[in-house]
Parts: sequence; C-alpha cells; structure tokens
Amino acid sequence: MCHRRKQDYSGNSYLGLHLGTQLLRALILDSNLKVAYVAQIRYDVDLPEFKTVNGILPDGEPGEYLANPVMWVKALDMLMDCLVKQGADLHSVASVAGAAQQHGCVFWSDLGLRRLCNLNAHLQLHEQLNESAFELTRTPTWRDSSTDKQVHEMEHAVGGPAELSSITGSRAYARFTGPQIRKIHSQCPEHYERTSRISLISSFLASLLIGGMASIDFTDGSGMNLMDIRRKKWSPECLDACAPGLARRLMKPIPSNRLQGRIADYYVRRWNFRPDCMVVASAGSKASELAGLLVEKDFLMLSLDTSDVVVMPLKRAPRLEDGHVMCHPTRTDEYMGVLCFHNGALTRKAVCEEVANGSWMRFYEMLGDTPPGNNGNVAVHFRDREIIPIAQGTLRWAAGIDFMSAECLQGLPAFDTPEIEVRAVIEGQIMHHYAIAREMGFHKSKYTKVIVVGEDSRSQQVQQIVADIFDAPVYQRSGVEVSLLGCAFRARYAFYEHRESNCNCRSCKMPKGRQPRLSYEEFFRNIPSGLHLAAEPTPGSEKIYTPLIARCTQICRLLAAKSSVYFYQDEEE
Repeated sequence: MCHRRKQDYSGNSYLGLHLGTQLLRALILDSNLKVAYVAQIRYDVDLPEFKTVNGILPDGEPGEYLANPVMWVKALDMLMDCLVKQGADLHSVASVAGAAQQHGCVFWSDLGLRRLCNLNAHLQLHEQLNESAFELTRTPTWRDSSTDKQVHEMEHAVGGPAELSSITGSRAYARFTGPQIRKIHSQCPEHYERTSRISLISSFLASLLIGGMASIDFTDGSGMNLMDIRRKKWSPECLDACAPGLARRLMKPIPSNRLQGRIADYYVRRWNFRPDCMVVASAGSKASELAGLLVEKDFLMLSLDTSDVVVMPLKRAPRLEDGHVMCHPTRTDEYMGVLCFHNGALTRKAVCEEVANGSWMRFYEMLGDTPPGNNGNVAVHFRDREIIPIAQGTLRWAAGIDFMSAECLQGLPAFDTPEIEVRAVIEGQIMHHYAIAREMGFHKSKYTKVIVVGEDSRSQQVQQIVADIFDAPVYQRSGVEVSLLGCAFRARYAFYEHRESNCNCRSCKMPKGRQPRLSYEEFFRNIPSGLHLAAEPTPGSEKIYTPLIARCTQICRLLAAKSSVYFYQDEEE
C-alpha cells in the first residue's frame, strides 16, 4: 500500500491526488520535481466494509455501476495517514492538485454542505461526512450505462444528437453526467429536490480539500453534455433539457489552472499542512494524463487501464458523430479529442482467468507464442456494453469466414487453442481502438508517436502489437502513473503562476520574476519527459493488419446491429 523513495527533502513540495475507479493515489514531488513519496488505497482491499468489486458496488441493476462517496472520503483520510507514516513532511506542501475518474457525480445534502464547511480536526473525515452528508449513497460512476431513456430525451430536447454535439462536444452518452442527473431527477425526484449541490467526482475531491464547495473545471465539465465548450459556460438549453433548477446546483465552471482556495484548517490541524497551501482545480483523469506527458505535438496517447482511452490534442473543436471533444487542461482555447472504451482491463482480466487461470505471466507467454495477425483469427469482446459503437457481445471469426456468409453472424464459440484466444482479445481491442481513432481524424505522419500509459501497457508484447497496428513507434513513460504526475505538475505550475502574480503571502518567498510569464509547456521544457522508445513497427506489419482491421470493423458493426435490437426492446419494456 505504501512505498517510500529516499531523497534530499528541502524547500517546497507539491502534492498530486488521483481518485480513480479502483484506488486513490498520492504523489509528492520535491522542490526539484523528483518523486519523494507515493501511496495508494485500494478500495476492494483496504476498505472491505464497502464490499466493492473493482471499486463498484456489485448489486446494482443491469447497466448500473454505482459507488458510495463515503468510501472515497474514508480513503482520503487513510491516504493522508499513509503519507505521514512514511515520514512525509506535509507542512512543506505548497500546493495540491487533483484528478478523478470522469463523468461520475455526487449529490450533497444540506447537512453535508454544513459539515463540509465546519470540519472538526478531532474527528476523521468519514465520521463527519458520513451517509447523511449525501442525498445518494449509491452514486453513478463513469461506467454507468443505465440512462438510454434520458439520453434520447436530452438529445430530442435540444434538437438532436448533432445539435447537442455542436454545443457540448459530444452527443449524449449513457454514462455522461447530464443523463445521469436527469435519471435521478426522474426516478428519485424527492432526492433531487433536497440536493443542495452536485459535484463531479473531481470537484468532490477538491471540495474535501478546501472544506467548501469547489467548482467544476473546464476539462471535466466538458464531459457532462451540459457545457458549451466554446463559450466555457453552462448551456441554458442543455441545463433545461437535463433537470429543473440545475444551474443553482452547479457552480460556474472554471479554468483548470484556477485556484479553488487554501487548504481547509482541518488538514492544517490534523496533518500539519501549512495554512497557505494552495488547492488547484481538480481535473478529469485523461486531462491530467495529458498534462503529465509534457509532449507538445505529433502524438496520440493510448491508455490501457480499467477503461481504454485514446486522447489526441486538437487545435480546434471539430464536430463529431462519435467520440468526445473536451477542453485542453493546459492550453487556453485548445481542445483534446477523447475516445473511451468500456471494455478494457476487466475484459483482458476475464480472458486471462479463463485461459491462463489468472496468471498474467502465462498469459503473456501465450501471447508471445502466437504470430502477428493471429493467422487471420479475429475476435471482438464487448463483455460489457461498449461505448463506441453502442454494442454488447463477443464474436469470433476464423480466418476463412466470409463476411457475406450466415456463419459470420454466429461466429465461433471458441478458438482452437488458448494461445489464439489470448492474441485475439489483445489484437481485437487495439484494432478497434485504431479504427475509431482513424474515424475521429487520426492521421499518422513520419513524426507521430503513440504514447502508451496505464497498468496494462507495460507488456513488451502489447507494446509491439500497438506499434504494428498503428504502424508508428510506441513510447512509454517510466516511473509513476502519468495522471498523478499531471496533478503534481499542475500543482507546481499553479504555484509558479501565483508567485508571478506578485502575491505577498508567506508561500511566495522567492524573488519575483521579471520575465514574461511562461506557458505550461515552456515552464516544464527542461524537465525530461521520461519517454523511452518501447517498440517500433515490424516491417510488413501494415500488410498484415490492414485487412484484419477491416474485418474487425465489420465485426463491430454486426455486434452493434444485433445489440440495437436488444437495447431498443429493453427500452420499450
């Protein structure tokens, strides 16, 4: 749970926090931006009383993926204790920035808001912000896909999916916060009426830190189907399409580099933070990863984690049928393209358990025993309902199956060997991600880098498959989780901006800079990116994978067509 890194600790330090789906992590960088301390709390293991499976309450209705916000509150208490037990001097922390899983939300009660603003240092956080602090203790997370009805209602109310996408950067998606809020209003109107404020999980984390209600930042706000991403304001049309009185339950969105305030006195008294420690707006997880990469152009980021995500920097905000356009975390008036895939690590884990008895060592050995292209065997595993396309099911095609044949609809129940199954799940996922990224506008140049991040990106075999399918060199960042780095880097840059603004508070002891203020990228230009070349495309790989990508796309379309009938019938019922 706790890991200590030795270093010469002096001067200011900077704290990053990431509230993820399965765990809460912390990173402290010293004054030289070297890793000082890291810690993590795994919900399933360290908080067994909440009975989660992969961070989610297991007894939800079909399509529901819920969590108890009290679990996150208690995890923060435990994480701070973990850092102190390691010997971290939290008094040296000059600023804190956080990030969190996107799209989930928290519904505050009046009592919870009062307690948040009056935290007692003699009590633990979760003793004060217990279940009575929240109108809902089973709150939606990013994986929740139970809002099809609300998706159609919101799109209809604003003039269709294209119009909603032109305003918010995305058509309505079942797991986006707007439809989630509308579902609560429709099905639990008494809870909605009593709700004092609604936080995203990211602004919820910032609220815990400042002991007050924190604003939603632009990056995470642009993943709600509620914000006009060009004007950086809540859209009145989208708010009205979502729920009545929503504007007063949401604070105005703010830039990602804006300070939320000083850390609450609770943390000063309990863990010896200094009173003028700054708290920066918390961002979405993928925005934080982008901030942590320190790469300026010609790259695509592929995150292989609980969900798989493709992120691309965008100069302008294109209008897309699928995918999401969100605000860039460090560049004003720029954007990032985001493609999120529900079937990521948990799908890989399920196949590993089925064919390798849960042994990842054996899983990757089997992957290495099969050739690129898997001798033409292709499979798509949408065990959970996929986001792009909206589809569910598993379909396997052997090399000789004709797309026009009846056999293609049924596919194979299993491949001949477990080795084929292993390569099929990995190649199928990466080919699917590549095909959707290409539709979004990804075009490879001779300078393109594919940067892989996330828990499942560390396998050399997986890295090689990514390089071969994308036909581009693959880079990996060594060291700690990149989203955590993005938090700590944002905390450091916020302190720099604060100092340059001629503030005279005690934190700002360094002489005032007389040079023009540096941009985020300029400020970190001399910091090593930590990227190293992990894999280059195998000569001839393009000829192998081009026809297989086409077959993978055909499988996805078939699954989407079959699923649309099921989802439509389910909605009618």
